[in-house]
Amino acid sequence: MKQKYILPISIIILIVSSFSCNKIEFKDRIKEGYIEYNIEYLDDSLDRFMKGLLPKKMIVKFKDNNTLNKIESLSGIISFTHIQNSRDKKTVTLVKILNKKYKYSEKIDESSLFFEDIPGIKIEPVDEIKNVAGLNCQKAIVTIPNSEIEPFYIFYTNDIIIHKPNANTPFRSLEGVLLEFQLKLYNMDMKLTANKIVETDVDSNEFKIPEGYIPINRVTMEKILTTLKK
Repeated sequence: MKQKYILPISIIILIVSSFSCNKIEFKDRIKEGYIEYNIEYLDDSLDRFMKGLLPKKMIVKFKDNNTLNKIESLSGIISFTHIQNSRDKKTVTLVKILNKKYKYSEKIDESSLFFEDIPGIKIEPVDEIKNVAGLNCQKAIVTIPNSEIEPFYIFYTNDIIIHKPNANTPFRSLEGVLLEFQLKLYNMDMKLTANKIVETDVDSNEFKIPEGYIPINRVTMEKILTTLKK
């Protein structure tokens, strides 16, 4: 009679853990779902208390080349939602501050009020691939001519299908979806890194502009942003 061998529980746990740590495998290019990013603030002038109040996550939902990008403060008092509509060729930003709701529109491919524009920015791919949140990403070096900003690296993927994913950002010439990058948003230097990519159904109504938001112009939007920075 053959002797039966039973693996110790510690070995079983080790085997299971090794499989669970493998990168996520997607069957095909992703057309619909959401990306969750961690936000790191690079501005050393912000004190610890202020950094603690700032949003730590950004969620980007995508479907049919439409995107919804939402950043919300920890308490939920302030939220910014950018909805990019590929058919209408515009981006609508919804701002919610307590019980006040505003909406501000910009055309796709134009410089945005919310992102610092960088004339002459150069994005050059380098020979390196990095896995970010389960997807292989191309590394690129970003150089800003005549600037004190040192060159920095970004990582992007072509495995997520979004038309003009960076249309209103300084990286508008890049067709890939950024999964690790840095930029100045709302006049704050940030680094964003994707920690989760989920392929799932997204309700088309998510990309519709809800009722109850008051239209405002650029001057009013600038005043709101200035007030929030104080």
